[in-house]
Amino acid sequence: MRKHAILLTLALLAACSGSQENAKKQPAPPPNAIFPESEIPGPQVPPVEFGHRPPSAPMTSANMPFFDAVTYCEHATRKADKIFKGPHYEACVEDQAHYRIIIGEAIDARRYAEAVIDRCAKASRTAYQGMWFCMNSQVY
Repeated sequence: MRKHAILLTLALLAACSGSQENAKKQPAPPPNAIFPESEIPGPQVPPVEFGHRPPSAPMTSANMPFFDAVTYCEHATRKADKIFKGPHYEACVEDQAHYRIIIGEAIDARRYAEAVIDRCAKASRTAYQGMWFCMNSQVY
């Protein structure tokens, strides 16, 4: 049983590594880019939480906007999964963790203005995934 878990973990890591490299290679949008609005109406579930930092401190991956991915994925996949926290939920949580890492790296590299990051965090209805698409001027 343990051997299968290790093989599954290695397969997941291999599958995730390629897409992260592609996401890093996307160019930053021009400063005067027009950003699309979220296509999903309604309130954020869960709402975004902004990191606590001194007024003069820059945003980093440690204090970037935070979404509760567990609550978001439970809400987003409750109709798709036959069992509680089933395969759709697991895929959603992995996806959100992946986007959080990419966004954190982009913030640390200063690829986006803090105003863009804050605006996209407030606009996203699909947690980190929507935030990433918004930051890159893509429809989400």
